[in-house]
Amino acid sequence: MENEDDDPVGPRDPLARFTALAVEVGLIAPGEMLQPEAVDFAHRLVELCACIADQYDSAAMDGNAGEHIRAELQH
Repeated sequence: MENEDDDPVGPRDPLARFTALAVEVGLIAPGEMLQPEAVDFAHRLVELCACIADQYDSAAMDGNAGEHIRAELQH
């Protein structure tokens, strides 16, 4: 059985990933918990990204979903 903690992109615990990103950008200090509103925001952002990626049929599109998401959402 695969151990998700050994995955090279990190564990697939969304709250842990959201928390790590919040610490990285200075939203919270290490060891602090995200407020429920911040977690809701993060989930909605994920849904926004997924909606962009849903448009992809890799055989018919140039580029990839990641490039498109970045083009749509990064400043």
